[in-house]
Amino acid sequence: MGAVDKELTEKEERKKQRLEAEQRRRDKAEACNTSASVVLESSSESEDKDIGASDNEFATPPRKKLRQPRATTNIMTPSLSAALDRSKISDRKATFVLAETARSLGHCIDDLNINHSSIKRHREKCRAQCAAALKSDFSGDTPLVVRWDGKLMADLSGKEHIDRLPIIVSGRGVPQLLKVSKVSGGSGENQSSAVVQCLEEWNLQSRVVGMCFDTTSSNTGVHNGACILIEQKLEKELLHLACRHHIMELLAGAAFAVSMSPSSDPEVMLFKRFQQQWLFIDQGNFSTSADVSELADILDPVKVQIINFADRQLAASEKLVRDDYREFPELSIIFLGGSPQRGIHFMAPGPMHHARWMSKVIYSLKVWMFRSQFRLTAFEKKGLLQMCLFVVILYLKAWFMAPLAASAPLQDLSLLQDLYEYRQHNEAISKAACKKMEHHLWYLSDELVGLAFFDSEVPVTVKCKMVQALRSSDTNGQCAGPKRITLTAKNASTASLDHFVNCNTQKLFRKLQITDDFLNYDPELWATRDDYQQGTRHSDRQRSAGDQRQCRKRRGLSAGT
Repeated sequence: MGAVDKELTEKEERKKQRLEAEQRRRDKAEACNTSASVVLESSSESEDKDIGASDNEFATPPRKKLRQPRATTNIMTPSLSAALDRSKISDRKATFVLAETARSLGHCIDDLNINHSSIKRHREKCRAQCAAALKSDFSGDTPLVVRWDGKLMADLSGKEHIDRLPIIVSGRGVPQLLKVSKVSGGSGENQSSAVVQCLEEWNLQSRVVGMCFDTTSSNTGVHNGACILIEQKLEKELLHLACRHHIMELLAGAAFAVSMSPSSDPEVMLFKRFQQQWLFIDQGNFSTSADVSELADILDPVKVQIINFADRQLAASEKLVRDDYREFPELSIIFLGGSPQRGIHFMAPGPMHHARWMSKVIYSLKVWMFRSQFRLTAFEKKGLLQMCLFVVILYLKAWFMAPLAASAPLQDLSLLQDLYEYRQHNEAISKAACKKMEHHLWYLSDELVGLAFFDSEVPVTVKCKMVQALRSSDTNGQCAGPKRITLTAKNASTASLDHFVNCNTQKLFRKLQITDDFLNYDPELWATRDDYQQGTRHSDRQRSAGDQRQCRKRRGLSAGT
């Protein structure tokens, strides 16, 4: 036999005491009920008040629980509900915040309806009212462009991560967020179903004329891509407005892979080392392109032009919605030996994973300028030099001209020609960038090339040739063309915008509800005509259609597409 388990013995003794106490409470309650019933019977049968009174002395009347009067003053308003949602305060936490706020303002919180169930009910009611108001206010017959961009986010009711799909439409100058759908995966079928369902809920199927999307295979697949599936479910053709910033990001990735060699690591180790070394770097001791004769000979003829362009982009501060969009032109100006409007300063290195393509551009400029204080191999110095040269000569202008949809045909054709000519500086980067750009010539298709009619940068002579090509193709009846054309960089060097025009170009005018009577007049007189100005306004509304930043700003709900 072993020793007595004292802990178990004490536990059993406590259990026994609890059971005995519970039994005593039950016996006492039964005794009270029995005495109360006896008193009631005797008082009803006996007429003697003294006897009834004496019996009642031994009776214990049941106690009635007094209810505190319920507070009826509601403090929740649509604005307060929106503020709680925006600050991500839960219903239970909101009770503490609102109660202490009311007490500090001198109110009696007993008179205020502050509890988590009421707050939850009123917040749900305010959300429903807000959603109904948005749907009722979003009216009219303006052509719309729908955009979406998937994002992996933490679930609101758990710790796991789920796929969220913000869906936005634009067409009246201001984008409207429709929904942030929860999808089971990022496949084309899941995304297309969520987009079509959202459009049906808002009754916008007939008003959607175009799609804006990232050029991933899940969106652009020939058979199972979201774009083709949305067209099938809506039973109509739509304009394919690919995100041009996403295309520019792919160009930066292609140039970086050639300059610094491709890597499968989630982060660029060179940039990670530089980030760790940043605290020990003297920011006043940096180099510019003028310090290297090889760069000075190439950049001196175009340096003033590049600095002026960067200054104009910085002056339009309302377009630079993110810090890296501002840091990019400022670093380019410093690299060329100039001084930005805010002066020469350097921001601390930020995220550098491969998903942030802009980091490759910013880090390349920054690391090269501080190379004297940071240990680099000969291969890394050469690669950074090539990357910086590509960034300031071609990539700076291409990136900031990307959102201008009306200028997209001319800009894409000019960019492909410039990339082909860049082989005189670096043949490897030119070949890789041209190959990447050849796969994304969406705005040179026979439909979207019509945007060039409203581009003030297109010469009048080219517009005349485009009109002639449109009329001749209409006569010949040749109206076949894919959504994305096939064109090599070598052939693009001698191509012009009128080479891509045919009768399919008129579909753009019909979908955007633009009257094309101005085509019967001299292009020099188009600017004075009302129908042409109307078409220009329609194209201006699509300026952000090729820019998924609007989706990203709302995904933090930031919020490609």
